Amino acid sequence: MGSDKKNKGNEKGWLRVIKASLIACALSVALVVAFAFVLQKQWLGIGSVGYINTGVKVISAAAAALIATRGASKGTLLRGALAGGAYMIITFLVFSLLSGEFRMGTGTLTDLLMCVLGGAVIGVIRNLRR
Repeated sequence: MGSDKKNKGNEKGWLRVIKASLIACALSVALVVAFAFVLQKQWLGIGSVGYINTGVKVISAAAAALIATRGASKGTLLRGALAGGAYMIITFLVFSLLSGEFRMGTGTLTDLLMCVLGGAVIGVIRNLRR
């Protein structure tokens, strides 16, 4: 009976990580649309795309980790890392579908590592703030 409670808790953790990743992906889409508007108005140049792209990923991965670790009493490092990684994988799939091409290179793997590490850092910070 005790293992049922433990498994149920883990399931809630996984569901929270997936939910957080999907919310962060929606945030990414909203930020990309906002940035496209800014580019259309020519308030920023085309040279800013790389910086903004990185900023969108950092903000969204941090949001995923914050949502996934909210209310967790333990395992915040792992939840944050998983949320960051899941966010990047889901975002890669969504934007690949939108662009019509699946191209995975070292940049994609670097982004995945950045989101996993960023999520883990958010998880640690969340745990320290208790």
